[in-house]
Amino acid sequence: MATTPKDPLLTDLSVVFTPHGQADLDLQTDELERVSGRDNLVQALSLRLLTERGELTELSHPRYGSRLRELIGEPLDRANVELLRRYVRKCLLQDPRVAEVVTVRAFTANVPGVVVVQATVRPIVGAPISLSLNLDLS
Repeated sequence: MATTPKDPLLTDLSVVFTPHGQADLDLQTDELERVSGRDNLVQALSLRLLTERGELTELSHPRYGSRLRELIGEPLDRANVELLRRYVRKCLLQDPRVAEVVTVRAFTANVPGVVVVQATVRPIVGAPISLSLNLDLS
């Protein structure tokens, strides 16, 4: 009997991101939707960035997440945007499916308090993957 090789980028439940930065399970049909491969990695990295570091300590994941919430309410000057960029890079490298962070860009948007984060990572398999998040730090 032939078996299918396991996708190293894994499969998980699909999450829908709301315009207000929240996430919920994708319930478009009567069953829970799933996401696999490259799409799963983008989803997982986005969730990791949006989760405060230490938030999952009770679930035995004390280092999961990012430090981005430390910048909420801080002035979005050049130094803090650079700090945010470094927090993003460090967070992305936590995922074992990420071989390399190729680029991380962070810049203020036309909306006060919002920073746009664009990153490209090279996964352990396949071509580079890009992701983008708008973060409201006001």
